[in-house]
Amino acid sequence: MIWLTWRQHRGQILVLAVGLLVLGALLLLTGRPMHDAFADTGLDRCLRTQGDPAFVPVTGEGGCIELAEAFASRFFNERLLALVAFILLPVMAGMFLGAPVVARELEQGTHQLVWTQGVSRTRWAVTKLVMLSLILLAVAGLFALMVEWWFEPLNRATGDPFTWLIFDQQGSVLAGYALFAFALGVLTGAVTRRTVRAMGITLASFFVVRFAVAVWIRPHYLGTLERTYPLTANRMPNPFRSDFVIGGGGPGIGGIYDAAGRFVKGGRRSACRRCPPSACPSTGAAPTTWRSSNRRAGTGSSRASRRCCSPGWRSCS
Repeated sequence: MIWLTWRQHRGQILVLAVGLLVLGALLLLTGRPMHDAFADTGLDRCLRTQGDPAFVPVTGEGGCIELAEAFASRFFNERLLALVAFILLPVMAGMFLGAPVVARELEQGTHQLVWTQGVSRTRWAVTKLVMLSLILLAVAGLFALMVEWWFEPLNRATGDPFTWLIFDQQGSVLAGYALFAFALGVLTGAVTRRTVRAMGITLASFFVVRFAVAVWIRPHYLGTLERTYPLTANRMPNPFRSDFVIGGGGPGIGGIYDAAGRFVKGGRRSACRRCPPSACPSTGAAPTTWRSSNRRAGTGSSRASRRCCSPGWRSCS
């Protein structure tokens, strides 16, 4: 069965191997300049010197915010292209490796010969699925290590490894999604009995499930973490700690709340603005807090709040 599995799927396995080499070369060619720039601009040294304080300067005073923003802006296009590519790659394993496993046998009628020989259907399925899964896991694991190295300077410069799209592309999550796509492809192929149809359903189902997990399920893995801090001159929560995100991390996250906890106005990441006049009425209880939550991947939610409607108040990240 091992020899038969290799004979049937050697083309796809060789494509996986060649694709891994090509992607590794591309990650090396694009990642090496990024790592060099991270060191040459002084951002690496600045972050090491700054350490891991709870608050950092927004500008000047030895802060790293401006260097980090310049670095992230410089490599924004590379990061965007990488995110699109890394989202598509796992589902391709399901479409081109998983979907044909059963569907091709049923579509071409070869199952009538294979399943009437000395090998049982169970042994046939287990051998093929285990062998292909192990090969895919090895390839995806190596690729995940490459991606983790590539993202390292961007993660340190932005503090974003736990935001909902970035988290999905790194470490064991990337390999897990590849195995899920493979299993989904096998299932749809067995149900539809048509290879092309199974590939299309796998593609659509994969993204539906990913969206549902990221937006509706993952935020409830752990409870919300809350941090409250006063307005201080030229200071902000350290965005490089990756333990909470100010006003970012997913759709509908962040907002301005008054002293009684009532929602006043929505917030958003990378916004720097004065407390809106509508949020500071001349009479009655004035809003006093900036509250921002990030329902982070794998670690629940975090929330930060700050005093609002004071001279010089601003929301920056």
